[in-house]
Amino acid sequence: MQVLAITLFVVFLSFGQSNAGTRRDDSWPPPEFLEILKPVSDKCKADTGASDAAIKEFSDGEVHEDPALKCFMSCLFHEFRVVDDNGDPHFERINTHVKLMDDEIRQIAEPVLKQCTNPQGADKCERAFSIHKCWKNADPKHYFLA
Repeated sequence: MQVLAITLFVVFLSFGQSNAGTRRDDSWPPPEFLEILKPVSDKCKADTGASDAAIKEFSDGEVHEDPALKCFMSCLFHEFRVVDDNGDPHFERINTHVKLMDDEIRQIAEPVLKQCTNPQGADKCERAFSIHKCWKNADPKHYFLA
């Protein structure tokens, strides 16, 4: 179940924008997800050189181009085994995990997942960024990247 929760969290690492329109309260992002994600996030930051500032800006601010951030996003997907070796997403795995989550998360995730099924990019980092960018644009209020 923990792996399922983590995988879904990648989906939401995937939900934010500036403080005016972003949901940030005691229950969102879910503190239990943040706790579960921390070791993987720390590993991916160390592996890619992505900075906390770049992650926070993408999550709570504007979409921006940053090669290390793009590879951080790819690293998260690989660590949670929701992409193949080339970085192409296993949407069926993500959807299976979403169906097992609570109603609030499912109602947020399902429409976003339907909109973001065609990642673009020449490599796995670019494709991961494409997915995250689509998720953020689809639901900036709930998107967060940890």
